[in-house]
Amino acid sequence: MLNGLDLFSGIGGLTKALETWVRPVAYCEVDSYCQGVLISRMADGSLSKAPIWDDVRSLDKPCLDYILSHQEEVRSMAGKLKKLTERQVKEAIKGYQQGMSLQDLAHIYFVTRQAMWDLLRRRISLRPQLRYGKENHFYRGGSRADGKANDILERAMRYGKIHNPGKCSVCGTTGEFKDGRTEIQAHHPDYNKPLEILWLCQKCHFQWHKEHVPIGRKGGTKRNSSVDIIYGGFP
Repeated sequence: MLNGLDLFSGIGGLTKALETWVRPVAYCEVDSYCQGVLISRMADGSLSKAPIWDDVRSLDKPCLDYILSHQEEVRSMAGKLKKLTERQVKEAIKGYQQGMSLQDLAHIYFVTRQAMWDLLRRRISLRPQLRYGKENHFYRGGSRADGKANDILERAMRYGKIHNPGKCSVCGTTGEFKDGRTEIQAHHPDYNKPLEILWLCQKCHFQWHKEHVPIGRKGGTKRNSSVDIIYGGFP
């Protein structure tokens, strides 16, 4: 069965029509009435459970990666509010510190943004609640790395959790390219540990890859870790 992303879902007619071949990983529907119908249809079993997103602009790769990596747990919560377990709270904190917005996390765990804000503010320092710019809770833009590990690292650096030391950990060089960019690059020996990195100059980075093979990201088959088909109605 294919993993599907149902955009502009309405009341879920297309997903129902495709249910023999496609299992939704997420619905995307902004209308509150349609959302209510989707929830009721998931509750009575006529539609497969999946999180409902209301803003197609924020349903980006990092959010889908998170949903897919926690697919069965997220699916079991779809369509209802649920108190988070301590493990889920720790995961939410980790996601926020890596750059996810309060709205993203609220969607993922099926609570309100206010509830997520209240939960996190009692445990960690939150970013300024501005509604503009790259340092607020709601920003969903900026550069995007191709790999999941690179994306997580990029977010951690953007919010000051990790800093480039400007010095190669192997040879000690502090060189720069002609355009002024530092020559020191972040390197992942293990893509399952996106925040455990080596800082290497370009020469040492190339040499590392000649002598070693990084550990690939673990997970299920491609269909369990990707969206196979995107479909939907008219926005």
